[in-house]
Amino acid sequence: MIPSHSLANSGTSKVVINRLSKLNDYDFSEPHRHDYYELFFFQNGGGEHEIDFKPFHIESASFQLVVPGQVHQMKRAPGSSGFVFLFSHEDIVESKSVFEFLLEQRAYSVDESEPHCTFPQEEADLIDSIISDAWKNKESISQPILKHTLIGLCLRMMERKPETNSSGSSDYTKFRQLLINNFTEIRSVSAYADELNMTPKALNEIVKKLSGATASDHIYKQVILEAKRLLLLGSSVKEVGFNLHFDDPAHFSKFFKKRVGISPAEFQKVHS
Repeated sequence: MIPSHSLANSGTSKVVINRLSKLNDYDFSEPHRHDYYELFFFQNGGGEHEIDFKPFHIESASFQLVVPGQVHQMKRAPGSSGFVFLFSHEDIVESKSVFEFLLEQRAYSVDESEPHCTFPQEEADLIDSIISDAWKNKESISQPILKHTLIGLCLRMMERKPETNSSGSSDYTKFRQLLINNFTEIRSVSAYADELNMTPKALNEIVKKLSGATASDHIYKQVILEAKRLLLLGSSVKEVGFNLHFDDPAHFSKFFKKRVGISPAEFQKVHS
């Protein structure tokens, strides 16, 4: 069974804040994923956080963001400390800019838009004070106040992170957002172009200009990323092929090996 976690309050809009400690869910020894967002603030750094197969050093006075669907594994060093906010998209609808920022973070890979940023000490002290106060008063603080606290923290992250190459092209961003939501069923460039009211040629020109790759390249890359996630989380080659809507396991294995260089079974063995 795939280790995928949901908020205990599923079905309601509620922000949760937790302190990072040795005895909580964020020290899982196995990779896992969530259907919600996690915004980490590290007071003291140390260790490594792997997100979608890419390791990020855990730095003091830093944010790290994990979006729904990503596979991650926290390997904090002794002495590392901080907090984490758990929330859904519905929790930040009051802020259009944060809502769109999170959509963009979800659409792009960690190679394209790194999920972390660090702060100068003076700003970090202020952030630490805001979060620590929210934690101390979490039983009495109202959800509207906690949500606005979270929105403020996301805005600070937005200011510190560099913009992605997509800035200035809403069509490219819309394509990537459509892709993240539909790649298991839709793998035709023309279908995405139709959704965006443009020709396949026009879509490819926009995508190529901003990313250096074709629209098809991005579609295949998204399929491979999800295949790697599922294989790492213990699904069989047959299950992964079925979940990704391949006609048969042999077709999936051929597709995977052509783009990764090794078979799905070999990939699992290497990462086991």
